[in-house]
Amino acid sequence: MKNICIITATRAEYGYLSGLINKIYSSSDFNLQLVVTGAHLLKEQGYTIEEIKKDGYPIAAEVDVAIDNSSEFAIACTMSRYALQFAEVFKCLQPDIVFVLGDRYELLPICSAAFMMKIPIAHISGGDVTEGALDDAIRNAVTMLATYHFPGTEDSAKNIIRMRGNDKNVFTVGEPTLDFYKTENLLSRDELAIILNIDINKNWILFTYHPETMETLEYNINAVKNSIDVLLEFNNIQVIITKSNTDYGGKEINEFLEFVADQEHSKFLVFSSLGQLKYLSVMKQCSLVMGNSSSGIIETPFLSVPAVNIGNRQKGRYQCSNIIQCTTSRTDIRDAVNKALLAGKKEYSDKNYWGDGDTATQIYKSLYEFF
Repeated sequence: MKNICIITATRAEYGYLSGLINKIYSSSDFNLQLVVTGAHLLKEQGYTIEEIKKDGYPIAAEVDVAIDNSSEFAIACTMSRYALQFAEVFKCLQPDIVFVLGDRYELLPICSAAFMMKIPIAHISGGDVTEGALDDAIRNAVTMLATYHFPGTEDSAKNIIRMRGNDKNVFTVGEPTLDFYKTENLLSRDELAIILNIDINKNWILFTYHPETMETLEYNINAVKNSIDVLLEFNNIQVIITKSNTDYGGKEINEFLEFVADQEHSKFLVFSSLGQLKYLSVMKQCSLVMGNSSSGIIETPFLSVPAVNIGNRQKGRYQCSNIIQCTTSRTDIRDAVNKALLAGKKEYSDKNYWGDGDTATQIYKSLYEFF
């Protein structure tokens, strides 16, 4: 029986991988080795390893690297700890393949360890372009280290083929986050209002902003402040905020958002983590998604929800017709929000650009070709 190792380090990543994790866990042909690390083990990020445990999956290893995101130097030191500890994990588990997703900075040391130990790497969601973040270089580096590639779109597949010089082991499968809508029943508006204490009679806005890693801390704080100032101008709204990630600047952004929610508790609700079910359910029920998270780019067209994408973090990534792009200035953000709310929710012709919700099945079937 082949050992299939899957790495998860963030709340969003686990949600994206949950379909594949479940298929491998339920299989009699493969042995799931789930390795949990990164933000899952941080209290300030919601200690989301508990969500994984509640789902009942066996955890092969918990890797606590003592994340320090107080400076770029601190993150570089954190990366070195990832490499050292994952080399030990791989030596112990002896996986036949390692699955990783996306472009988080921890993937670089994790995949470097696997590569040097001659363990095949399967990379999900490679080939995308995000010029406004360091993630772009990390994603491409992982592409060059990986043996198997599962991009979400044909455009991303072409980028991988161009980088690697051939189309060997490149499989276009769609974005895994969309699988959730076909396999799970989302919560209703009434249920969400009770569970999250949201005013059911107001228009809901879902807000998530992560640091633009190519920019300064001041730039990122100002972008969030401008967004909040604009939202304060609107009546009859409730803003559901999910906290920023562990990139440099995320801690300061989260401290500011907590202050805002404390001062304006009737309008702003802040959550460390909603979990995949509640997060996607809120997204479906809201009038607008805003911020700079990839979920605002990928999931919103599938759900027919307008989105305002702020700044350059997602620059270069394809934007469906429901996305309104703006700078971080207060005027631009205000204009974009007004335009999005005026457009309202409707079905978009390019809603399936990122896939149709069958990614995990396609990846799982491909394992039989590899082994």
